[in-house]
Amino acid sequence: MNGTGNRKIGDQNNGYFCGKAGYYARYRRGYPVAVFDTIVTRFSLTPGTAALDLGCGTGNMAIPLARRGLKVYAVDPDPEMREAGRFRAEAEHIAGISWLAGSDVTLTTLGLPLLRICTMGLSFHWMDRPNVLRVLDSLIEPGGGVACVSRSDGFFSHLHEGWGQAVKDVLAGMLGDSWDYSGRLEKRLNNEKDRHEEVFLQSPFSSIEVLEFPVRETFSVDEIVGHQLSTSYIDPVLLGERNCRIPRPGSPGGSLKSNRREHFSSESVVQLIIARPS
Repeated sequence: MNGTGNRKIGDQNNGYFCGKAGYYARYRRGYPVAVFDTIVTRFSLTPGTAALDLGCGTGNMAIPLARRGLKVYAVDPDPEMREAGRFRAEAEHIAGISWLAGSDVTLTTLGLPLLRICTMGLSFHWMDRPNVLRVLDSLIEPGGGVACVSRSDGFFSHLHEGWGQAVKDVLAGMLGDSWDYSGRLEKRLNNEKDRHEEVFLQSPFSSIEVLEFPVRETFSVDEIVGHQLSTSYIDPVLLGERNCRIPRPGSPGGSLKSNRREHFSSESVVQLIIARPS
């Protein structure tokens, strides 16, 4: 496991996303339509199909699935995340989602029906991955499987260049050793055993297909700062006290805050793992 290996989403007292649901709902971008079209096609999903979205957060997976007519069980331990997701769904007049308090370690206590699919969007790395896949094997019907989505977010894909480097430098200067995402990221990228694909290959869902979807986006200064405020390693109070002064790319002494009309480009990749029993 990576540096977050001991931080399970089942631990409701970990506090990593406490108070961040609003930032998450507003600034965490969702996934391309093609990702959901692929999931629906690969698993032959039809209206009314039972789907579990594990670690649902504010609904970036659950809401698009429910929009396609699925019956979605959206599970997350954070009440603020679930409430923000429920608010989003209601605002878009989307029904068919049950927002449940729970996690990877409480799945067998939730009274879930037999499922066709379990989706996980940017949540799998928080779990005891081998164990949750063993549990899902008993909950998913024949012909079903798991769809795991991850992405190289604009900020993380630019850790070593451009505006991402500017943000990284400020965070490192402000948080010091308490901010170590880049180190964990490097460790994960260099550790083949830690890759999601390797975990699936050693699980009941060892027949995998990996697909990639390129994404090009632009971010405003507010969106860059807002994204940071949504992460597990940032304390919004700390950044507020430090006035969120982020250097402008190419100008170490500048401040993105004073150039809020500017936009910065990002090219990232969304990865979808389709996993089925062998």
